[in-house]
Amino acid sequence: MSLPRDTLALRLLYAAFGATAFVLYRLFGLRRDVVRGNLARSFPGWPVERLREVEREFVRLQGELAAEVVYASRIPAGELRARVSIANPEVLAAAQPPRPTIFVGAHHGNFEWMLQRVSLELGGQLAGLYKPIGNPRVDGWFRRMRSRFGARLVPAKSVLSELARMRDIAAIGLVADQVPRTSPEKHWVRFLEQDTAFYMGAELLGRALRSRVCLVRMRRLARGRYEIEFEPLNEPGEKLPNGEITSRYAKALERWIREEPAGWWWAHKRWKLEKGVGPRGARG
Repeated sequence: MSLPRDTLALRLLYAAFGATAFVLYRLFGLRRDVVRGNLARSFPGWPVERLREVEREFVRLQGELAAEVVYASRIPAGELRARVSIANPEVLAAAQPPRPTIFVGAHHGNFEWMLQRVSLELGGQLAGLYKPIGNPRVDGWFRRMRSRFGARLVPAKSVLSELARMRDIAAIGLVADQVPRTSPEKHWVRFLEQDTAFYMGAELLGRALRSRVCLVRMRRLARGRYEIEFEPLNEPGEKLPNGEITSRYAKALERWIREEPAGWWWAHKRWKLEKGVGPRGARG
């Protein structure tokens, strides 16, 4: 399928958010220290010139991402299919109740289009886990945008009770590279040269439902064009030690980041936790 030309609305959004990202980052220094600190700690052997190159590309891509997220509220289904291809659709076809496949993504690429694109294939059989946003109007906008093509949104904290009432769910989608500050279940790995705590939600769901867990990798091919590929992290019924699926996810995510470093969300304070120490310095 040929890629459609950018609509006037999308072109205007790219221009507006590109300029906004430049002004906020370059002139006002928004999150600049966080981005530079994260990059320097993650790639200690890289020269400063290489780090600055990734930093500039990251800022540019953040402007594009913001434009595409806003456009996601109006993008037609046909255009979304053309812009986001699926490399191995047989993985989606294999997702069936009563043991839904767990699709675990990351803050890399356009994760909002990723959810929408998968929901085009699965519709109401896809449950997307989310953390409600404090502002009700913003939360409502994101909920409407994310569920445009039928996906059912489920608050992460009530996932098991909600899923018990949804017998036809074929897949569960979540993003798992957040900081697990309030979660009692966390797994520590060596990730990007640092001890890093990972949220274990995908692994725990896979174990509880005896399901397959797949990393959802979204490669950026060009501006406004992506390819989704599913990478299995286990097989249904496979007996693995505690933390193994989470470790596999972390390793796969690190490979992805090293291949496409500018695409990850470096402005996020990913390393708030220290191993053996709580976020406020308390032992735990």
